[in-house]
Amino acid sequence: MALAPAPARTWRRSMSMSMSFQHKGAGAPARTRPAHSHQVAGPWPMRDVDVSRRTTDRAVWRRPPGSRRAARVGMIRTISPFARTTPDNHERSLMNIGIIGAGNIGGVLARRLPTKGHQVKIANSRGPETLDAEVTSTGAHGVTAEEAATDVDVLILSIPLSRIPDLAPVVGTLPAETVVIDTGNYYPARDGAIEALDGGQVESEWVSEQLGRPVLKAWNAILAQRLVDGDREAGDPERTAIPVAGDGEDAKSVALGLVEDSGFDAVDAGSLAESWRQQPGSPVYCTSLTAAEVPDALAAAQRDRSAGRRDLAIAVITDRAQDPTRTVDGDFLTRLNRVLYQ
Repeated sequence: MALAPAPARTWRRSMSMSMSFQHKGAGAPARTRPAHSHQVAGPWPMRDVDVSRRTTDRAVWRRPPGSRRAARVGMIRTISPFARTTPDNHERSLMNIGIIGAGNIGGVLARRLPTKGHQVKIANSRGPETLDAEVTSTGAHGVTAEEAATDVDVLILSIPLSRIPDLAPVVGTLPAETVVIDTGNYYPARDGAIEALDGGQVESEWVSEQLGRPVLKAWNAILAQRLVDGDREAGDPERTAIPVAGDGEDAKSVALGLVEDSGFDAVDAGSLAESWRQQPGSPVYCTSLTAAEVPDALAAAQRDRSAGRRDLAIAVITDRAQDPTRTVDGDFLTRLNRVLYQ
């Protein structure tokens, strides 16, 4: 199924800027990453992390029952009550991955994941012949949406939320064990008003309802440019972290592993019902935090304030983008998001 291109809108210049630039360099507040201490450093004053609920180590890479995927061995540490992965000592598993959406997120993942040995297929809304050559430069194959969802272990959806219902017939053909990952965010100016989301429903729970199957949420809370040039090797103390929310230990293990393979620390952000903590306007959203900082940011999220903060950020970005003497770059966006969201 070829998805119809979304109509052009005049707001897109400022919106694409908000999602296409990423901090690098010396403009944003400095951060330090404590070595597994009970305090988290960030652009806010130091404060204690609540570790009273549980602090346990457990293996997270396991073979899903009946799955073709090889077992992985890794460790995860639960913190307040969110968990961060540690990449030490794990055996990698190679997967067949389909990606629908070749924009800021899908296009980068299509280039990055084949470098780790995964077999990747990617589809856009206009047909495989229109894919940018860079998207398939590391081995991904351009296909149709139906082909992207055929014979895959993982399907990554990286399209505007307003177009998710169009994918229900395609996703409905997937086996139950296929892991589906949603990377999207709700922006009313782009997606149009969605009554359920305006009423407070968790975005990825709405996606799950539209598709009629479980999904996980990942790669939604990172600026696009950071995804492009911010990947670092595991163990780097300044490696940016990405929260991953969802239900089902086996499926989440797969998603956490792919985030690590994409060049970022993976942090278990809880159930899909808790994924509002990483939606636009939340303290973790596009603020370029390390794995040590993410749990505290997730815990600090205020559900009733995130949408207002999201809209305020877009208003500031739109206003700034209209001034030709000023720039909207990653450094600016990171600082703005930290001020408004944290």
